[in-house]
Amino acid sequence: MRVLAFSAAFAAIFLTYAPARAEPSGAAAARAKDVPTKMEYYYRIKWGSLKDFVSLYERNHKPLLEEMRKDGFILDMKSEFPFTHLSGGPRWDMRVTITYRDAAAALNDPAWEIRWADAKRRLYKDLAKLGTEEALRFSLLEDHWDVVVTDFPE
Repeated sequence: MRVLAFSAAFAAIFLTYAPARAEPSGAAAARAKDVPTKMEYYYRIKWGSLKDFVSLYERNHKPLLEEMRKDGFILDMKSEFPFTHLSGGPRWDMRVTITYRDAAAALNDPAWEIRWADAKRRLYKDLAKLGTEEALRFSLLEDHWDVVVTDFPE
C-alpha cells in the first residue's frame, strides 16, 4: 500500500505555490497533475545492519522501482549515504530521492499499483521469499520517514 497521508501535504504545496492570477480551479488542478513530484525517503538502520539492509534493498526493492521508471512513473532516483556520522534524533543512514512524473504517481495512482504487482510477478518467481526478505529488510530499521520536497519558488 502506498503512503496516502501525503495528500494533505501535496494540497498545501500546490495551494501555497499557486499562481497569483485568477483562473478556474479545474485548470489549476490539471496543471498540478503534471508537475513532477520529489520525495525523499529516509532510513535509520540498526547499528551494524547497513550492509544487509542495502543488499536486500538492491536485490528486492530497487528492481521494482527501475521497472516503474521504465513505465514512466519515475523520472529520476538516487540513493545517498552520509559521509560522516549524524547524531541521535536526526540520524539517517540511507536517503533515497525519487522524482515522480506527478503527485498521483508518488501517492495513489491505481495504474502504479497494477504495474507494481505485474513487475513483482514477472521479476520474482518466489513471492513468498520476496515477502520474507522485505520483512527482514524492514526489521533492520530503527526508523523510516518520507518527505515531500520542492524547489524554493522564485
